[in-house]
Amino acid sequence: MEVTTIEPAPESVAPVAVEPAPAQTVAEPYIVSCQIGLGPIETYWSDGSVTGYSDYCQAQHDNVLAAEVAANSRVCDGTVCRSPSGAVMPDPNTVPTTRPYPTEDESFIETCMPKAGQTREVCIQQIQEGIDAGTVRVP
Repeated sequence: MEVTTIEPAPESVAPVAVEPAPAQTVAEPYIVSCQIGLGPIETYWSDGSVTGYSDYCQAQHDNVLAAEVAANSRVCDGTVCRSPSGAVMPDPNTVPTTRPYPTEDESFIETCMPKAGQTREVCIQQIQEGIDAGTVRVP
């Protein structure tokens, strides 16, 4: 007689759910700096890339520009203009005052009379002759 062995049937194993490995998340690049100064907008990113415009760098640029304008804005009073640095220059919007014609300028005539020992009328005549001859300059 031959002996046969029967092997037991394998036990049924409940399926185990295998979760997929978590996907590696790539961090989204962020701004690390902007170009300094007033040149074109350049944005430097954390991944090493450089691009042009970004809202953030545009805002930084606008703030720098506003500060530069404020630092160089002069305040004028009709006679002189003063800058924040303390520099002073003539006010370019000042309307130049015209000096009166020498024959209408009382101080000019009054100066002539004692020097020449002349009357007012003689001084006016001499002033007019000097203007005509080119020896008295009209402002």
